[in-house]
Amino acid sequence: MKLLRATFLSIRGIPDLTWDLGRAGSESPHAISVVTGPSGSGKTRVLEAIATAKEVLGSYGPPPDADAWIRPGDRGAKIELTFVLDESERRTAGQTPAVVRGEALFGPQGVRAEIDDGVVDLLERYEHDAARPKWDYVPATRSIPLLGAPHGTSAIEQRALRLKRDPRKYAFVPRFLAETAGDRRDRFGAALAILCPSLQFLGVTASEPTGAFSSRGHKAVGIDDLAQSEQDAVIFAATAALVRLDRSIWLVDRPESSTDERTAGAFVAALAALAEDVQLIVASSSPNILASVDPAASLHLAV
Repeated sequence: MKLLRATFLSIRGIPDLTWDLGRAGSESPHAISVVTGPSGSGKTRVLEAIATAKEVLGSYGPPPDADAWIRPGDRGAKIELTFVLDESERRTAGQTPAVVRGEALFGPQGVRAEIDDGVVDLLERYEHDAARPKWDYVPATRSIPLLGAPHGTSAIEQRALRLKRDPRKYAFVPRFLAETAGDRRDRFGAALAILCPSLQFLGVTASEPTGAFSSRGHKAVGIDDLAQSEQDAVIFAATAALVRLDRSIWLVDRPESSTDERTAGAFVAALAALAEDVQLIVASSSPNILASVDPAASLHLAV
């Protein structure tokens, strides 16, 4: 499943608009799309509105609050998402067309959806399996909580968190590192090498029971001693290794905060390389990121 188009009508914090994520003259979306604009223009809001509409159409967790999305003064609001399905998804959904549309409606009575039931089944499926496309959102406020109980790593435990901006969203990382072995460790190590080649995961040690790292060949340290950009690389690599984002839709807010401006475009390209056929939709003000993608793949917002 890929997102081809998103239309926002009467959505709080977003002007009425349609964002076409498709390549010119085709029903194939860009691999990397960017929503951009000055501070306060609604970049993050667009990503979270897309995630919210997905949850109305087919949810991983509880339904969203309708009032939080209706523009003040309006009685209702709508987000329309248009998807492209591959052949296997069309069969699973009951031989639906390749291009399908769903409407997430927000009103005084709450939220409701207008969408084919077979597509709902696709949107609600969540398994940590590369064969199962899914959705994931990485908020700009990402961090690894180092206090409190770690979250579990099973699909059941992770499902409701994947499209949220919960401050403990990445509390699974310490447990993931402590339990990582075999193929999962190989996937994590390969992803980390793509994002941060100077950082090596050493596994569990006596002094670091949740996992030790070597940065630039220096002595082993725990995750709490890593630089913030290195911790971000661990977050992205752990998410890719655990969730398995092949053929999925990945929403990422401000990826440039994980690196410097000079390498921001390369970092986004590295994110896209963490999974096969992933659709990356990012919110960013980075000139380097904007220069690295097709201009037709960008949505420019104004304050």
